Amino acid sequence: MEFPSKLLENLVYNISQLSGIGKRSALRIALEILRKPKEYSRDLSESIFDFKTQIKHCSECHNISDKDICDICSNSSRDQSIICIVEDIRVLMAIENSMQYKGVYHVLGGLISPIDGIGPSEIKADELINRIKSNKVTEVIFALSTTMEGDTTNYYLFFMTIDI
Repeated sequence: MEFPSKLLENLVYNISQLSGIGKRSALRIALEILRKPKEYSRDLSESIFDFKTQIKHCSECHNISDKDICDICSNSSRDQSIICIVEDIRVLMAIENSMQYKGVYHVLGGLISPIDGIGPSEIKADELINRIKSNKVTEVIFALSTTMEGDTTNYYLFFMTIDI
């Protein structure tokens, strides 16, 4: 792709480094940013920087939050005895958007994938086991994908929690 400006080329390159965004989409985004007022660019860059530097992970479930304990875990009306295990925050958000689930979550931060060198120690498996042992958990819901990695993680966690 030929660019009329090194500045545009640099912006397109950086936007296209985001997962799921190709060079064409990055170019459309860059040109849309150019159309917006200068203040928009400043607000966008500040919000990205603030997000990256100020976001926290909940000390209970590993969801992202502005606080040490997220709003879900600190909500007294949530059923703390039910834990839904999810791969990542996107899945948690999808379940939350259904407004049907009233328990709490545990975000693993990935799935076991020996081919990719990801084992149980690279995800939040030990934290989950400790959480189940130390709390009065009566039900564990496995909400992981039905892929080879999801099934591997399901089996691993199931056998690790079966005696608890």
